[in-house]
Amino acid sequence: MAPKNSNWQSRKGWESPHIRSDRKRTLLLIWVVALVWNTISTPLLWTLPKAWDQSLWTVLMALLFPAVGLGLLWKAVTMTRAYRHYGTVELVMTPYPAAIGGQMGGTILVPRLRAQDLITPGAEVTVTLECIYTYVSGSGKNRSRVERILWAERGTPRVEAAGPGVRLAFSFDLPKDLPEADAKRSSKYHFWRLSVKADIEGVDLERQYDIPAFKGDARSQSAGHDISAQVRALRDEKSRAAKEAIQSGRLDLPGLSRAMHYQDYGHQIKMRFPMFRNKVLTLFAWFFAGGFGFASSMMLMSAFSGGGFGLLAGLFTIPFVLVAIAASAAALYLPFNRLVVRIDRHGIRTLRSWLYLPVRSRKLAMNQVRHLAIKRTGSTGQGVDKVEHFKLIAVDNQQNKITIAEDLDGQDVAQHFCDYLAERIGVSAISKPNIKATGL
Repeated sequence: MAPKNSNWQSRKGWESPHIRSDRKRTLLLIWVVALVWNTISTPLLWTLPKAWDQSLWTVLMALLFPAVGLGLLWKAVTMTRAYRHYGTVELVMTPYPAAIGGQMGGTILVPRLRAQDLITPGAEVTVTLECIYTYVSGSGKNRSRVERILWAERGTPRVEAAGPGVRLAFSFDLPKDLPEADAKRSSKYHFWRLSVKADIEGVDLERQYDIPAFKGDARSQSAGHDISAQVRALRDEKSRAAKEAIQSGRLDLPGLSRAMHYQDYGHQIKMRFPMFRNKVLTLFAWFFAGGFGFASSMMLMSAFSGGGFGLLAGLFTIPFVLVAIAASAAALYLPFNRLVVRIDRHGIRTLRSWLYLPVRSRKLAMNQVRHLAIKRTGSTGQGVDKVEHFKLIAVDNQQNKITIAEDLDGQDVAQHFCDYLAERIGVSAISKPNIKATGL
Protein backbone atom coordinates (compact mmCIF):
# COMPACT_ATOMS: atom_id res chain seq x y z
CA MET A 1 0.00 0.00 0.00
CA ALA A 2 1.39 3.42 -0.96
CA PRO A 3 1.90 6.03 1.76
CA LYS A 4 -0.91 8.58 2.06
CA ASN A 5 1.67 11.28 1.29
CA SER A 6 3.47 10.10 -1.85
CA ASN A 7 6.00 12.92 -1.54
CA TRP A 8 7.05 11.93 1.99
CA GLN A 9 10.75 11.64 1.09
CA SER A 10 10.87 15.38 0.53
CA ARG A 11 10.69 15.85 4.30
CA LYS A 12 14.09 16.84 5.69
CA GLY A 13 15.76 13.84 7.30
CA TRP A 14 13.70 11.27 5.42
CA GLU A 15 15.56 11.42 2.09
CA SER A 16 17.22 8.01 2.61
CA PRO A 17 17.19 5.04 5.01
CA HIS A 18 20.06 6.72 6.90
CA ILE A 19 18.29 8.74 9.60
CA ARG A 20 20.07 11.27 11.81
CA SER A 21 18.94 11.91 15.39
CA ASP A 22 17.51 15.20 16.64
CA ARG A 23 20.25 15.58 19.28
CA LYS A 24 22.01 18.49 17.60
CA ARG A 25 18.75 20.45 17.37
CA THR A 26 18.00 19.70 21.03
CA LEU A 27 21.47 20.87 22.03
CA LEU A 28 21.03 24.13 20.15
CA LEU A 29 17.69 24.73 21.85
CA ILE A 30 19.00 24.07 25.37
CA TRP A 31 21.97 26.40 24.79
CA VAL A 32 19.70 29.19 23.51
CA VAL A 33 17.36 28.81 26.49
CA ALA A 34 20.29 28.70 28.96
CA LEU A 35 21.99 31.78 27.50
CA VAL A 36 18.78 33.83 27.29
CA TRP A 37 17.75 32.83 30.82
CA ASN A 38 21.14 33.73 32.31
CA THR A 39 21.29 37.01 30.38
CA ILE A 40 17.97 38.03 31.92
CA SER A 41 18.45 36.62 35.44
CA THR A 42 22.10 37.46 36.19
CA PRO A 43 21.38 41.18 36.91
CA LEU A 44 19.16 40.01 39.78
CA LEU A 45 22.35 39.16 41.70
CA TRP A 46 23.17 42.87 41.80
CA THR A 47 20.04 43.45 43.87
CA LEU A 48 21.15 40.91 46.50
CA PRO A 49 22.72 43.45 48.94
CA LYS A 50 19.51 45.49 48.90
CA ALA A 51 17.33 42.37 49.18
CA TRP A 52 19.37 41.22 52.19
CA ASP A 53 18.18 44.28 54.11
CA GLN A 54 14.51 43.55 53.37
CA SER A 55 13.26 39.98 53.93
CA LEU A 56 14.22 36.34 53.51
CA TRP A 57 11.65 35.89 50.72
CA THR A 58 13.20 38.75 48.75
CA VAL A 59 16.64 37.13 49.06
CA LEU A 60 15.28 33.77 47.90
CA MET A 61 13.59 35.37 44.88
CA ALA A 62 16.83 37.15 44.01
CA LEU A 63 18.71 33.84 44.09
CA LEU A 64 16.08 31.56 42.52
CA PHE A 65 16.29 32.67 38.89
CA PRO A 66 20.12 32.74 38.68
CA ALA A 67 20.18 29.27 40.32
CA VAL A 68 17.83 27.94 37.63
CA GLY A 69 20.11 29.54 35.03
CA LEU A 70 23.13 27.71 36.42
CA GLY A 71 21.15 24.47 36.28
CA LEU A 72 20.34 25.06 32.62
CA LEU A 73 24.00 25.79 31.84
CA TRP A 74 25.07 22.59 33.60
CA LYS A 75 22.50 20.63 31.61
CA ALA A 76 23.72 22.17 28.33
CA VAL A 77 27.36 21.39 29.17
CA THR A 78 26.70 17.75 30.14
CA MET A 79 24.54 17.14 27.05
CA THR A 80 27.24 18.68 24.83
CA ARG A 81 29.89 16.50 26.47
CA ALA A 82 27.81 13.36 25.85
CA TYR A 83 27.14 14.39 22.23
CA ARG A 84 30.82 15.01 21.49
CA HIS A 85 31.81 11.79 23.27
CA TYR A 86 29.79 9.56 20.94
CA GLY A 87 29.67 11.75 17.84
CA THR A 88 27.23 10.99 15.02
CA VAL A 89 25.01 8.01 15.83
CA GLU A 90 23.10 7.04 12.68
CA LEU A 91 20.07 4.80 12.25
CA VAL A 92 19.84 2.69 9.10
CA MET A 93 16.24 1.55 8.59
CA THR A 94 15.17 -1.82 7.17
CA PRO A 95 12.55 -1.77 5.80
CA TYR A 96 12.42 1.83 4.61
CA PRO A 97 9.95 3.26 5.45
CA ALA A 98 8.72 1.26 8.46
CA ALA A 99 5.73 -0.92 7.57
CA ILE A 100 2.59 -0.58 9.72
CA GLY A 101 1.19 -4.09 9.50
CA GLY A 102 4.68 -5.44 8.96
CA GLN A 103 7.86 -4.46 10.78
CA MET A 104 10.12 -1.57 11.65
CA GLY A 105 13.77 -2.47 12.10
CA GLY A 106 17.33 -1.56 11.41
CA THR A 107 20.72 -0.97 12.93
CA ILE A 108 22.29 1.86 14.90
CA LEU A 109 26.05 2.32 14.63
CA VAL A 110 27.71 3.81 17.72
CA PRO A 111 31.34 4.36 16.61
CA ARG A 112 32.75 5.32 20.03
CA LEU A 113 31.02 2.73 22.21
CA ARG A 114 32.84 -0.51 22.97
CA ALA A 115 31.06 -3.84 23.42
CA GLN A 116 32.85 -4.40 26.75
CA ASP A 117 31.28 -1.18 28.09
CA LEU A 118 27.89 -2.90 27.90
CA ILE A 119 28.86 -5.94 29.96
CA THR A 120 29.94 -4.02 33.06
CA PRO A 121 27.68 -4.17 36.16
CA GLY A 122 24.69 -1.85 35.85
CA ALA A 123 25.17 -1.24 32.13
CA GLU A 124 22.03 -1.48 30.01
CA VAL A 125 21.05 -0.57 26.46
CA THR A 126 17.44 -0.33 25.27
CA VAL A 127 15.54 0.74 22.17
CA THR A 128 12.00 2.13 22.35
CA LEU A 129 9.55 2.63 19.50
CA GLU A 130 6.52 4.90 20.01
CA CYS A 131 3.54 5.99 17.92
CA ILE A 132 2.54 9.45 19.14
CA TYR A 133 -0.31 11.87 18.60
CA THR A 134 0.66 15.46 19.37
CA TYR A 135 -1.46 18.60 19.45
CA VAL A 136 -1.42 22.18 20.75
CA SER A 137 -3.44 22.74 23.91
CA GLY A 138 -4.63 26.09 25.22
CA SER A 139 -4.70 29.44 23.47
CA GLY A 140 -2.71 32.64 23.24
CA LYS A 141 0.29 32.78 25.55
CA ASN A 142 -0.91 29.70 27.43
CA ARG A 143 -0.47 27.32 24.50
CA SER A 144 1.65 24.21 24.94
CA ARG A 145 2.31 21.07 22.91
CA VAL A 146 0.97 17.84 24.34
CA GLU A 147 2.05 14.30 23.41
CA ARG A 148 -0.18 11.25 23.79
CA ILE A 149 1.51 7.89 23.23
CA LEU A 150 -0.85 5.56 21.35
CA TRP A 151 1.44 2.53 21.26
CA ALA A 152 4.95 1.70 22.46
CA GLU A 153 7.35 -1.19 22.95
CA ARG A 154 10.81 -1.36 24.52
CA GLY A 155 13.47 -4.04 24.51
CA THR A 156 17.16 -4.91 24.30
CA PRO A 157 18.85 -4.89 20.87
CA ARG A 158 21.46 -7.36 19.66
CA VAL A 159 24.96 -5.92 20.20
CA GLU A 160 27.54 -6.59 17.50
CA ALA A 161 31.16 -5.45 17.31
CA ALA A 162 31.71 -3.02 14.41
CA GLY A 163 35.33 -1.94 14.18
CA PRO A 164 36.13 0.30 17.16
CA GLY A 165 32.42 0.68 17.97
CA VAL A 166 29.24 -1.39 18.19
CA ARG A 167 26.20 -1.96 16.01
CA LEU A 168 22.78 -2.36 17.62
CA ALA A 169 20.31 -4.52 15.62
CA PHE A 170 16.57 -4.84 16.28
CA SER A 171 13.09 -5.09 14.78
CA PHE A 172 9.52 -4.43 15.95
CA ASP A 173 6.17 -5.89 14.85
CA LEU A 174 3.80 -2.99 14.08
CA PRO A 175 0.03 -3.51 14.60
CA LYS A 176 -1.83 -2.74 11.37
CA ASP A 177 -4.45 -0.51 13.04
CA LEU A 178 -1.99 2.24 14.03
CA PRO A 179 -1.89 5.62 12.20
CA GLU A 180 0.74 6.58 9.65
CA ALA A 181 3.33 9.27 10.23
CA ASP A 182 2.35 12.71 8.93
CA ALA A 183 5.03 14.04 6.59
CA LYS A 184 3.42 17.49 6.66
CA ARG A 185 3.18 18.76 10.23
CA SER A 186 0.49 21.13 11.50
CA SER A 187 -0.88 21.97 14.95
CA LYS A 188 -1.90 18.32 15.39
CA TYR A 189 -0.37 15.25 13.76
CA HIS A 190 0.90 11.69 14.28
CA PHE A 191 4.57 10.75 14.26
CA TRP A 192 6.78 7.77 15.09
CA ARG A 193 9.79 8.09 17.38
CA LEU A 194 12.62 5.62 17.92
CA SER A 195 14.80 6.14 21.01
CA VAL A 196 18.04 4.44 22.01
CA LYS A 197 19.48 4.75 25.51
CA ALA A 198 22.57 3.21 27.04
CA ASP A 199 23.18 3.57 30.78
CA ILE A 200 26.88 2.93 31.13
CA GLU A 201 29.69 4.02 33.41
CA GLY A 202 31.06 7.41 32.40
CA VAL A 203 28.86 9.06 29.78
CA ASP A 204 25.36 7.82 29.00
CA LEU A 205 24.16 7.57 25.41
CA GLU A 206 20.76 8.92 24.42
CA ARG A 207 19.39 9.57 20.91
CA GLN A 208 15.94 10.00 19.34
CA TYR A 209 14.89 9.60 15.72
CA ASP A 210 11.78 10.86 13.90
CA ILE A 211 11.12 8.05 11.41
CA PRO A 212 8.76 7.50 8.44
CA ALA A 213 6.13 4.79 9.00
CA PHE A 214 3.33 3.89 6.56
CA LYS A 215 0.96 1.01 5.86
CA GLY A 216 2.65 -2.08 4.46
CA ASP A 217 3.73 -5.66 5.12
CA ALA A 218 7.50 -5.48 4.62
CA ARG A 219 9.72 -7.41 7.05
CA SER A 220 13.02 -6.33 8.56
CA GLN A 221 16.44 -7.76 7.79
CA SER A 222 16.95 -7.62 11.58
CA ALA A 223 13.97 -9.92 12.20
CA GLY A 224 16.30 -12.36 13.92
CA HIS A 225 16.25 -10.04 16.93
CA ASP A 226 12.56 -9.22 17.33
CA ILE A 227 11.88 -6.77 20.19
CA SER A 228 8.14 -7.53 20.00
CA ALA A 229 8.87 -11.21 20.60
CA GLN A 230 10.95 -10.16 23.62
CA VAL A 231 8.02 -8.15 24.97
CA ARG A 232 5.58 -11.05 24.54
CA ALA A 233 7.99 -13.55 26.12
CA LEU A 234 8.67 -11.24 29.08
CA ARG A 235 4.97 -10.65 29.67
CA ASP A 236 4.26 -14.39 29.50
CA GLU A 237 7.07 -15.06 31.97
CA LYS A 238 5.79 -12.43 34.42
CA SER A 239 2.25 -13.75 34.04
CA ARG A 240 3.34 -17.32 34.81
CA ALA A 241 5.33 -16.16 37.84
CA ALA A 242 2.36 -14.14 39.14
CA LYS A 243 0.00 -17.07 38.60
CA GLU A 244 2.26 -19.49 40.46
CA ALA A 245 2.69 -17.04 43.35
CA ILE A 246 -1.04 -16.32 43.68
CA GLN A 247 -2.05 -19.98 43.39
CA SER A 248 0.36 -20.80 46.22
CA GLY A 249 -1.24 -18.12 48.40
CA ARG A 250 1.57 -15.56 48.16
CA LEU A 251 -0.34 -12.33 47.58
CA ASP A 252 2.47 -9.89 48.31
CA LEU A 253 2.88 -9.05 44.61
CA PRO A 254 3.18 -5.31 43.86
CA GLY A 255 0.03 -5.40 41.71
CA LEU A 256 -2.01 -6.62 44.70
CA SER A 257 -0.25 -5.42 47.84
CA ARG A 258 -0.09 -1.75 46.79
CA ALA A 259 -3.77 -1.26 47.62
CA MET A 260 -4.99 -4.46 49.30
CA HIS A 261 -4.47 -6.02 52.71
CA TYR A 262 -5.57 -9.66 52.42
CA GLN A 263 -6.24 -11.92 55.40
CA ASP A 264 -7.50 -15.52 55.21
CA TYR A 265 -8.76 -16.94 58.50
CA GLY A 266 -9.93 -20.21 56.96
CA HIS A 267 -13.60 -19.67 57.79
CA GLN A 268 -13.52 -16.05 56.55
CA ILE A 269 -11.61 -13.90 54.07
CA LYS A 270 -11.09 -10.23 54.86
CA MET A 271 -9.80 -7.69 52.36
CA ARG A 272 -9.09 -4.09 53.32
CA PHE A 273 -8.42 -1.26 50.87
CA PRO A 274 -7.18 1.55 53.13
CA MET A 275 -7.11 5.32 52.79
CA PHE A 276 -4.30 7.03 50.86
CA ARG A 277 -3.82 4.06 48.49
CA ASN A 278 -4.16 6.24 45.37
CA LYS A 279 -1.47 8.83 45.93
CA VAL A 280 -0.82 9.61 42.25
CA LEU A 281 -4.51 10.04 41.37
CA THR A 282 -5.00 12.15 44.49
CA LEU A 283 -2.14 14.43 43.44
CA PHE A 284 -3.70 14.88 39.99
CA ALA A 285 -7.09 15.61 41.54
CA TRP A 286 -5.60 18.25 43.85
CA PHE A 287 -3.75 19.79 40.90
CA PHE A 288 -6.90 20.02 38.78
CA ALA A 289 -8.99 21.25 41.70
CA GLY A 290 -6.51 24.01 42.47
CA GLY A 291 -5.92 25.03 38.87
CA PHE A 292 -9.54 25.06 37.72
CA GLY A 293 -10.69 26.49 41.05
CA PHE A 294 -8.31 29.44 40.70
CA ALA A 295 -9.23 29.97 37.03
CA SER A 296 -12.95 29.81 37.85
CA SER A 297 -12.68 32.33 40.68
CA MET A 298 -10.74 34.78 38.50
CA MET A 299 -13.22 34.44 35.65
CA LEU A 300 -16.20 34.87 37.97
CA MET A 301 -14.70 38.00 39.54
CA SER A 302 -14.22 39.46 36.06
CA ALA A 303 -17.76 38.47 35.08
CA PHE A 304 -19.39 40.11 38.13
CA SER A 305 -17.54 43.37 37.51
CA GLY A 306 -18.09 43.48 33.77
CA GLY A 307 -21.75 44.52 33.46
CA GLY A 308 -23.66 43.09 30.51
CA PHE A 309 -20.53 41.77 28.86
CA GLY A 310 -19.57 40.14 32.16
CA LEU A 311 -22.84 38.20 32.15
CA LEU A 312 -21.96 36.78 28.74
CA ALA A 313 -18.44 35.98 29.92
CA GLY A 314 -19.93 34.23 32.94
CA LEU A 315 -21.56 31.68 30.66
CA PHE A 316 -18.12 30.60 29.46
CA THR A 317 -17.10 30.14 33.08
CA ILE A 318 -19.62 27.31 33.64
CA PRO A 319 -17.46 24.48 32.21
CA PHE A 320 -14.51 25.59 34.36
CA VAL A 321 -16.71 25.72 37.46
CA LEU A 322 -18.08 22.23 36.77
CA VAL A 323 -14.58 20.79 36.32
CA ALA A 324 -13.42 22.55 39.50
CA ILE A 325 -16.34 21.08 41.46
CA ALA A 326 -15.74 17.56 40.10
CA ALA A 327 -11.99 17.76 40.75
CA SER A 328 -12.57 19.09 44.27
CA ALA A 329 -14.97 16.23 45.01
CA ALA A 330 -12.39 13.73 43.72
CA ALA A 331 -9.63 15.40 45.75
CA LEU A 332 -11.71 14.91 48.91
CA TYR A 333 -12.99 11.41 48.08
CA LEU A 334 -9.90 9.65 46.71
CA PRO A 335 -7.51 9.94 49.67
CA PHE A 336 -10.07 9.31 52.44
CA ASN A 337 -12.27 6.51 51.12
CA ARG A 338 -11.74 2.92 52.26
CA LEU A 339 -13.33 -0.41 51.43
CA VAL A 340 -13.61 -3.46 53.69
CA VAL A 341 -14.79 -6.80 52.26
CA ARG A 342 -15.65 -9.93 54.24
CA ILE A 343 -16.40 -13.27 52.58
CA ASP A 344 -17.56 -16.42 54.39
CA ARG A 345 -19.88 -19.36 53.74
CA HIS A 346 -22.92 -17.13 54.22
CA GLY A 347 -21.97 -14.62 51.55
CA ILE A 348 -20.18 -11.37 50.76
CA ARG A 349 -20.40 -8.18 52.83
CA THR A 350 -18.81 -4.88 51.80
CA LEU A 351 -18.56 -1.57 53.65
CA ARG A 352 -17.52 1.63 51.93
CA SER A 353 -16.56 4.46 54.30
CA TRP A 354 -15.10 7.96 54.17
CA LEU A 355 -12.88 8.98 57.08
CA TYR A 356 -14.25 5.89 58.86
CA LEU A 357 -17.80 7.22 58.42
CA PRO A 358 -20.00 4.54 56.77
CA VAL A 359 -21.17 5.53 53.30
CA ARG A 360 -22.60 2.33 51.84
CA SER A 361 -22.85 -1.32 52.87
CA ARG A 362 -23.92 -4.22 50.65
CA LYS A 363 -24.63 -7.92 51.16
CA LEU A 364 -24.82 -10.82 48.75
CA ALA A 365 -25.70 -14.37 49.78
CA MET A 366 -23.24 -16.98 48.52
CA ASN A 367 -25.96 -18.98 46.76
CA GLN A 368 -26.77 -15.84 44.74
CA VAL A 369 -23.22 -15.35 43.41
CA ARG A 370 -23.14 -16.32 39.75
CA HIS A 371 -19.48 -15.58 38.97
CA LEU A 372 -16.53 -13.25 39.57
CA ALA A 373 -14.99 -11.05 36.87
CA ILE A 374 -12.52 -8.20 36.47
CA LYS A 375 -13.29 -4.77 35.00
CA ARG A 376 -10.85 -2.13 33.79
CA THR A 377 -11.18 1.13 35.74
CA GLY A 378 -8.46 3.28 34.20
CA SER A 379 -4.71 3.65 33.84
CA THR A 380 -1.77 5.77 34.93
CA GLY A 381 1.29 6.65 32.89
CA GLN A 382 1.58 6.08 29.17
CA GLY A 383 3.65 4.23 26.62
CA VAL A 384 5.86 1.48 28.03
CA ASP A 385 5.26 2.85 31.55
CA LYS A 386 1.48 2.57 31.31
CA VAL A 387 -0.16 0.66 34.17
CA GLU A 388 -3.80 -0.42 33.80
CA HIS A 389 -5.99 -0.69 36.89
CA PHE A 390 -8.80 -3.17 37.49
CA LYS A 391 -11.45 -4.00 40.02
CA LEU A 392 -12.93 -7.37 40.91
CA ILE A 393 -16.72 -7.69 40.87
CA ALA A 394 -19.15 -10.35 42.02
CA VAL A 395 -22.19 -10.80 39.76
CA ASP A 396 -25.44 -12.29 41.06
CA ASN A 397 -28.22 -14.16 39.25
CA GLN A 398 -29.98 -10.88 38.35
CA GLN A 399 -26.74 -9.46 36.87
CA ASN A 400 -26.35 -7.05 39.80
CA LYS A 401 -22.69 -6.27 40.49
CA ILE A 402 -20.83 -5.63 43.71
CA THR A 403 -17.19 -4.50 43.93
CA ILE A 404 -15.16 -6.82 46.14
CA ALA A 405 -11.63 -5.67 45.22
CA GLU A 406 -10.25 -2.56 43.52
CA ASP A 407 -7.06 -0.80 42.47
CA LEU A 408 -5.46 -4.00 41.19
CA ASP A 409 -2.52 -3.22 38.91
CA GLY A 410 -2.19 -5.12 35.64
CA GLN A 411 -4.64 -7.33 33.77
CA ASP A 412 -2.75 -10.58 34.29
CA VAL A 413 -2.37 -10.09 38.04
CA ALA A 414 -6.04 -9.07 38.37
CA GLN A 415 -7.23 -12.10 36.36
CA HIS A 416 -5.07 -14.57 38.28
CA PHE A 417 -6.33 -13.17 41.59
CA CYS A 418 -9.91 -13.40 40.30
CA ASP A 419 -9.37 -17.07 39.41
CA TYR A 420 -7.74 -17.76 42.80
CA LEU A 421 -10.50 -16.09 44.83
CA ALA A 422 -13.26 -17.74 42.77
CA GLU A 423 -11.77 -21.18 43.41
CA ARG A 424 -11.25 -20.34 47.08
CA ILE A 425 -14.94 -19.48 47.65
CA GLY A 426 -16.35 -22.05 45.23
CA VAL A 427 -17.73 -19.99 42.35
CA SER A 428 -16.80 -19.61 38.69
CA ALA A 429 -14.59 -16.88 37.19
CA ILE A 430 -14.98 -15.13 33.84
CA SER A 431 -11.79 -14.46 31.90
CA LYS A 432 -11.44 -11.18 30.03
CA PRO A 433 -9.85 -11.11 26.56
CA ASN A 434 -6.36 -9.69 26.53
CA ILE A 435 -6.06 -5.92 26.59
CA LYS A 436 -3.01 -4.45 24.88
CA ALA A 437 -0.74 -3.21 27.62
CA THR A 438 0.66 -0.42 25.44
CA GLY A 439 -2.06 -0.10 22.83
CA LEU A 440 -4.83 2.36 22.20
